Amino acid sequence: MITPKVNPSFKISFRAIAGCSIALMTAFAALAPSGTGMPGGTAHAQAPATSNAPSPGSAPAPAGNTSPVGGPVAPSPGTDKMVVRTVNPSTEGLTNRPYETPGRTEPIESATVFTRATGIIKSRNFDIGDVVKAGDIIAVVDAPDIDRSVDAARAAVDVTIARAKNARDLSDRSNKLLQSKTVSVEEAEQRLGNALEADASVRQAKSALERLEEQQRFSVVHAPFDGVIAARNFDRGDRVRGDSATQEGWLYRIVRLDTLRFAINAAPDLALRLAQQKTVKVRFNEFPGQTFVAKVARSSRNFDTASGTMRVELQLENKDLSIPAGLTGTAAFDLPPMAGTFLVPTNTLIVREGKTTVATVDGGKVKYVDVSTGRNFGQSVEVTSTALAKDSSVIINPNALLRAGDAVEASPLIKMAGGK
Repeated sequence: MITPKVNPSFKISFRAIAGCSIALMTAFAALAPSGTGMPGGTAHAQAPATSNAPSPGSAPAPAGNTSPVGGPVAPSPGTDKMVVRTVNPSTEGLTNRPYETPGRTEPIESATVFTRATGIIKSRNFDIGDVVKAGDIIAVVDAPDIDRSVDAARAAVDVTIARAKNARDLSDRSNKLLQSKTVSVEEAEQRLGNALEADASVRQAKSALERLEEQQRFSVVHAPFDGVIAARNFDRGDRVRGDSATQEGWLYRIVRLDTLRFAINAAPDLALRLAQQKTVKVRFNEFPGQTFVAKVARSSRNFDTASGTMRVELQLENKDLSIPAGLTGTAAFDLPPMAGTFLVPTNTLIVREGKTTVATVDGGKVKYVDVSTGRNFGQSVEVTSTALAKDSSVIINPNALLRAGDAVEASPLIKMAGGK
């Protein structure tokens, strides 16, 4: 008997056929309804249903699905209102805000000294860095032309006075002769007019003399106030020009340093909160470990359109003249928070189209409030708004689908916003 040969590739092992059969039976069993068996097989037992009732001693589950990090959750059963987690703004943990801004010292007074006398510098009594008192003679100008002009003006005054006296005497005699009709009325009136004209000439001559004497007095240059010579522009023997001099013809620059201005350019949030006479601490790198106390003196009350800042001047006492003018330092302000400033969780802020807002629950409806942000403490942030109060309900993690006017149900957190 001839046994047919079988190709090895068609051989299927018994184990493989048995495995396929078991897999098919398992698949049909899974597709079969619970409690029924496969044809010719045994019925499967149905697993007991899991109970949703809370275990003894456990807290009842809140209405709707809650989120462990706050924010909107699903509506409660039987209501169409969405439950939102809220928190109240807090003032606990708010501290004074430090502001530091650079500034520069300036003399409380400064003057550029000229002379109205034209001549040669005869003496220079002070130099750069010297301390002067008001009225001290700081320079003398030798002005012979002015001296001669003064002498001539005095002589002119004497001449006009003599002429005026003669004219007045002649007028008086004419008035007496007029009574006896020795002179005519016209001649008497003419002599009276000559006398009045001579009196006016006297006044004119005296005025010219006073002007020249004033110029002569300016040949002696005095210090206008107590101060320090900051710069000089001449040496002894130099020729100076008086009233016709240009701005380059000055002699001295004198500054008063016993009190200094400390000028700063303050941003709006600082400039609008500074009160007169408020004390400020000023520090300089050139004086390590030292702090100087200044007071707010004045402000320009005008914001520069280019920089957006306002010039504010502080007054700094400097009786020992230890601090020079032109020194750069730092003014440190310690200001309380602005009215309407609160702390809220960082995850309550919404930034849209360049504006920062928070969502609140007002009368059971969503309301968006614009805020200005301040210091960020990580979990909380400073916000300022006149529309917020301590009892406002601010939504945590507001859903992007929330719209103003949506009906919601507030679920306050026990822990309020506060702290850094």
